[in-house]
Amino acid sequence: MKNESRGASAGARASIWRLLIVVAVACAVTALTPSAPASGGPADHTTRGTVISVEALEHGLVLTRASGGRVFEYTTTGADGRPATSLGSLYLPKGKAPAGGWPVLSYGHGTAGLSDDVVSYTGWAGDGNTGDAYLSRWLDAGFAVAATEYVGIGTPGVHPYLNTRSEGAAMIDVVRAARSLDHRLSNVWVANGYSQGGHATLAAAALATEYAPELVLAGASAGGVPAGVADELAMVRPDVAVNPAPDLTVYTAYVLAGFRAARPDHPMDSYLSGRGRNLLDSAERLGYHDMLAEVGRTAPAQMVRRPLAEGTLLDAVRRHLGVPTRGYSSPVQIYQQSLDVVSPAPFSALLAQQMRANGVRVTYRMYHSPQGHAGWDGPLTDVIAFARAAVARAE
Repeated sequence: MKNESRGASAGARASIWRLLIVVAVACAVTALTPSAPASGGPADHTTRGTVISVEALEHGLVLTRASGGRVFEYTTTGADGRPATSLGSLYLPKGKAPAGGWPVLSYGHGTAGLSDDVVSYTGWAGDGNTGDAYLSRWLDAGFAVAATEYVGIGTPGVHPYLNTRSEGAAMIDVVRAARSLDHRLSNVWVANGYSQGGHATLAAAALATEYAPELVLAGASAGGVPAGVADELAMVRPDVAVNPAPDLTVYTAYVLAGFRAARPDHPMDSYLSGRGRNLLDSAERLGYHDMLAEVGRTAPAQMVRRPLAEGTLLDAVRRHLGVPTRGYSSPVQIYQQSLDVVSPAPFSALLAQQMRANGVRVTYRMYHSPQGHAGWDGPLTDVIAFARAAVARAE
């Protein structure tokens, strides 16, 4: 992904890896309790995915391999189950649509930030042509691309980062909205994303049958899934001041700020130091690179005045961002980098185990890029092959 790649030193990575394995094993008994699919909320499905406004994208923002691009605002479901809006973009392959229409890729971008300034229309704002190259591969494979920006990024409110319900709904409703804009799009779709996008992909896949029965989800492919966030937060306490990677502080700030946006009723301030409160406020307005500069050498421990594992916080966080382990009616592919210290392998492996125990058709693939979490594009050939085979079975 775009900017989720700065790693620790080799020694720090090894230490984090050993610790995370212990944590994952220790959490296995409670984690194997199946989580339910996220509820889509009470909004009528005939109103979700309604296009509010649409305009053509400037030429310089259109993907190289697309015949054109449009950006639109559409209705969806927020973190509280109430109606909300999101921005989305639509790109069509060049040439004539096949009989039955182009299958749709619902694409979930990775972490960029919480503010309106990170709107990108291709998922990787400010990162050269990496988003273009990634999504152009999908266009060349015959997929129309519908990409959500998620609730609160470019639309009212603070983005409730990693909220399962709103991410999943936004991924589904962008397909509905895109199909209303162009009749050449099929009702068959696939979901794909990496890191935050992987989280959103699984949220959408678990919700799809209940939330959008008129659409046919052929399959979902999720990479670098942040499956153990609450368990990682359980290690944040004021007496452990190690900060092997500034990314960890940035993610901690984004996760807590996103949770605060979704659950303003929770007494978050009782956990935070003055520095922590300042960083959560910064997280609402700064994109990833600016947050790295803002964080500097601040360790996650310096953000808190008592352990995050105390009290009711982590139970509430799990409800906010838990990855569903049941409810999937389509095949799922989870892919993981072995050296990833941002979304570590023990947690995604445990997730796949939970899903299989609940009867989900899940394939788990491990890759070995030295870039760790930044090796998001290496598996793309396998991911597209999985998607094309899933579409062939569904059509």
